[in-house]
Amino acid sequence: MRKIIFKDFVLALTLTFILYFYLKYWLFINENILPYLLGVFFVVIFVFSSTMSFYMFRLKEKLETLSIQLDKIRRIDEVSSVFRRNYLLDLLSKYVFLAKEEKMPLSVLLIDVDSFKEINKFYGQKVGDLVLKELTELIKEELNNSDLIGRYGGDEFLIITFSSIKNAYELASCINEKVKKHLFQNTFSVSLSIGICELRYDDDFEKLLKRAEEALFLAKHKGGNRVDYLEHFLLFE
Repeated sequence: MRKIIFKDFVLALTLTFILYFYLKYWLFINENILPYLLGVFFVVIFVFSSTMSFYMFRLKEKLETLSIQLDKIRRIDEVSSVFRRNYLLDLLSKYVFLAKEEKMPLSVLLIDVDSFKEINKFYGQKVGDLVLKELTELIKEELNNSDLIGRYGGDEFLIITFSSIKNAYELASCINEKVKKHLFQNTFSVSLSIGICELRYDDDFEKLLKRAEEALFLAKHKGGNRVDYLEHFLLFE
């Protein structure tokens, strides 16, 4: 703000000097009244310029705040407070590129809440939403700073981690055990089905997700409440 005021001062001073030369050498104004005219002119210009700058500064602050809020709405799911699907997939694409570039392991965990429809049906959608929020808070406690989590759809969540399949399996098992022991809304427990897979050299993010979906299907098909992964095949190929 000080820089803005200084610029307004310089602007008013510059215009006052211009007016001085104009009044003195073009209009030949009496030098006795010239200082008063210039003083009034300087004050008016400086006050006007500073006022406009202040309002523009406040307007810019409000627009920036609004932009941050809109960006948050675009990125964050309002129910679970994790990334939205589209934004998460953009990040996944970048993570895949980085993992290949740096030759780092990368795995994804696709999580589904077992019998979530029954929870919504018995307790209502509002409680169902609170369960999803509670679930993501539990999961976040197990993640590293570089790990990402987002809502993949409905009651499904996707975790992206720079980990091998072995470490991803350990993480998934830890999450599943922690969730099983937790009482949601201090009333009931839930279990998870988790499908995991690791990035291969010929993968893009879509192939990676497809194998994660297949692994999740396998876990659900085996009765849920478990972690599964595929190795070198796809169920529907």
